[in-house]
Amino acid sequence: MNSQAALQQLLQVANDSMSVSCHAVSTWHIPGFYFDMAGHQAAKRLMEEDAQAAYTAALAYRHTGRTAYADKALELIDGWAAINKVLTGDDGPLVSAYLGTGLIRAAELLHSYSGWRKENKDQFIAWMTGVCLPGWDRIPLRNNWWSWSLYAQLSLFRLMDDQARFAEEVAYLKEHIDSSLETSGLIPEETTRGNNAIWYHYFSLAPLTAAIKLVDDTTGENLFHWTSPGGKSVKKALDTFFYYADGRIEEWPYDNGQKFPAPLASDTWPLDLYEAMFNVYREPEYERFVSPYRPITGNKNSSSGYYQSYAWIFPELQFTHS
Repeated sequence: MNSQAALQQLLQVANDSMSVSCHAVSTWHIPGFYFDMAGHQAAKRLMEEDAQAAYTAALAYRHTGRTAYADKALELIDGWAAINKVLTGDDGPLVSAYLGTGLIRAAELLHSYSGWRKENKDQFIAWMTGVCLPGWDRIPLRNNWWSWSLYAQLSLFRLMDDQARFAEEVAYLKEHIDSSLETSGLIPEETTRGNNAIWYHYFSLAPLTAAIKLVDDTTGENLFHWTSPGGKSVKKALDTFFYYADGRIEEWPYDNGQKFPAPLASDTWPLDLYEAMFNVYREPEYERFVSPYRPITGNKNSSSGYYQSYAWIFPELQFTHS
């Protein structure tokens, strides 16, 4: 691995982000993707660019100490906290979780920055807990939606240093691992998703593993090597998914014609996931899979060109800087 190459890629994105202006709206309405694709994508794009700019600028600040990066990230974070009052639409809870974690993680990177005033920090927490959190908490689905909800809530409670609620979400996370995975490693809720089933396996495992890293970083409890009471483990799920992603898509035991990035590139899934997981497990096969494409930057939304979600953006740098 070459962390310096990843850092140079990060700085390029962060520098491009310095001209981004906040796109927050008072009422953020995100219709269901499968009911109104154009409306969904347009609404999502409002935060996609801002989350990318805020997260990459905040990460660049942590690695360089340049306050201009911190100030740009805060401009966007504070903008959303001040402007957005309502979250609506069928996909509001999900999108605000997988994009909103980009803002939360950026806020954490800036938590000790003297330029972030207490009243602005408080406003951000009030926005997250008052507007976004209620939607995450009442998600009824136990597929990838719940994986993203758990990751978003753990991120928020870690930022707030709310140890009681963090511990509660850790318990829910363990329950989710036990109930959502099969002992084979497949995810039953996602095997029924037609030719998107492989994608949804990735989209479940990315936030699940990012949540586990948050737990490890916060309390030292390591669920990467945990086996649930029902015999389920995230490592088994990763290995099972990897078997198909590693050139065996045609062997997928459910629907044919699975959608998968071709060709793979530094900004396509599931390379971000397996770059991160190589840092955890040091599996030689994971490294063989990702090494031709390094530095891995993160999965881009092909319809917008921005990062699609905030589990593993510049995954290598998430492990090389505390």
